[in-house]
Amino acid sequence: MNRFSRFPFNKGLLVALSFVVALAVATPTFAQPSEPAPGFQALDMSGRAVQLSELKGCGVVLYFFATWCPYCEQMTPSVVAAHRALRKRGVVFIGINIWDDDEGVVKAYAEHHGISFSIVRQHNDAIADAYRVSGVPTTVFISPRGTIQRVQLGWSSEKQVINLARSVAGGRNCKVSSAVLP
Repeated sequence: MNRFSRFPFNKGLLVALSFVVALAVATPTFAQPSEPAPGFQALDMSGRAVQLSELKGCGVVLYFFATWCPYCEQMTPSVVAAHRALRKRGVVFIGINIWDDDEGVVKAYAEHHGISFSIVRQHNDAIADAYRVSGVPTTVFISPRGTIQRVQLGWSSEKQVINLARSVAGGRNCKVSSAVLP
């Protein structure tokens, strides 16, 4: 008699139930839609101050990436294309580089991909922790009211990024000058 025969259900059901419980425990908790976006203030790689609270009225796309990440390498051109398509429509893009130590590597990555939006480098992961980012790429779409509309973990196509960024566009309500955040 095996150890499972004492239970009123079969092995398959027990395995499936175990899998569901393990998945629930292992599933990361991300920042949730309609939750207020955690504020932050940081300097970008050009020395400009980037403060989320100054972007009310604008849609914001936070793109968490690392230069060594192959999925980021594939997705960055999509984010750059979305930025070019929507920067004059009230959407501010901010790259947040995590887990990279060398500023030269990040600058070379930005130049290689034609990134013209602000990139914040962080060594203490405070912004990533505030948004509960557990992997890269992660893209957070923030409404003009300052609430999280969507968190996208992993690779997204150019069309997906543009559509999601368009859904948070602030339009004329966005008063941020391109001199502050291109």
